[in-house]
Amino acid sequence: MAASTPEDPYEVLQVQQTASPDEIKSAYRKLALINHPDKNQGASAEEAAEKFQKIATAYGILSDPDKRRRYDQGGFANLNPSDLEVQLDLSSLGVVNTAMAAIFNKLGVPVKTVVAQHVLDAAYMGNFKALQLQFGEKHSDKVDKAGVVFYELTVTEQHIAEGFAVGAHSIQGSRFKLLLFEQAVDTQWELLTQEDSQKTKKGMQMAGLYFFPFLTCRMGPKPSALETGSDPEVMLFKRLDSMQPREHVQLRPGRILVAVYGDNWFNRVRYTIQAVHTMSMDRSLAPIADTVQQVEAKLLQKKIELRQFESEYRQVQSQFETVVKRFNKEQKEVEDLLQIRDQAYLDLLAGNDGQAVVPKQQIPPQKGWLKGS
Repeated sequence: MAASTPEDPYEVLQVQQTASPDEIKSAYRKLALINHPDKNQGASAEEAAEKFQKIATAYGILSDPDKRRRYDQGGFANLNPSDLEVQLDLSSLGVVNTAMAAIFNKLGVPVKTVVAQHVLDAAYMGNFKALQLQFGEKHSDKVDKAGVVFYELTVTEQHIAEGFAVGAHSIQGSRFKLLLFEQAVDTQWELLTQEDSQKTKKGMQMAGLYFFPFLTCRMGPKPSALETGSDPEVMLFKRLDSMQPREHVQLRPGRILVAVYGDNWFNRVRYTIQAVHTMSMDRSLAPIADTVQQVEAKLLQKKIELRQFESEYRQVQSQFETVVKRFNKEQKEVEDLLQIRDQAYLDLLAGNDGQAVVPKQQIPPQKGWLKGS
């Protein structure tokens, strides 16, 4: 859940804009400990909970290199609404909290997670071993919850010019993240961007890093039942809201570092990873890449059109609801008047002796009597 009034994350965490990842992490832990809901009860609980949410939101921005870079460049206007949602670190959750998060996620509540700090530290310090990834070769492995497996891929100018992708999938439907690091110095790597795996119609989870000479988009999950509620039309109107253009990553020939991060709630993740060159030797994938480009361009246009259509639909829907209310009101008034009319005729025919020609209880409800009169 996003904080209602976002504040400068640097001010919230009380750090300078030049703060290192370790300084940000230390400030977050200190403030989170003071304002954690479990440590604040009674009158101060509500205020502490609000502060804790702001602290968690600020840390979610500054601990993610991609979000931090975008915030530094353009403030909150350069972030997506989903970037302001509180995110969890699986490596710091106990069994009970992990189980609760898993239950909420299964019920349709989007629960986001961050890459554990120990993974970022290992990459930054160069304290890791990377497996070699070759174009066209599949590599299957497994990774623990909040664990990571690094891969090194060598790319040429031809790969960059023609386009390539690094994709991973889990047939078992296990959640994971696909990470891309950029080299700061010889042995230091910093997280550049990440892709959360998404569930496909076949039940598997998959994610990809795409380096094409054209724009590609991220697509999040469809709106949950909790979001649609009693308004099923939301499923259409909000379906493309999560579709956002990916930032273009400028690569140089040489080594790139990617990684598979275990994002499952409990179990280790079994996955397969592969690097694909769009103009591979065995067959050309260029037509498929063209299809991606054309379809996503149409979907982005549809996203704009749906916003306009929703406005028109809601206006007509409001008019329809007003007309239906008027119809029900008019129908009731007519039936009530007819019932009064019928009773009046019965009372007239009863005469002075007070005896009705037809007993009142035999008159069918809401039907006129002596309709020809």
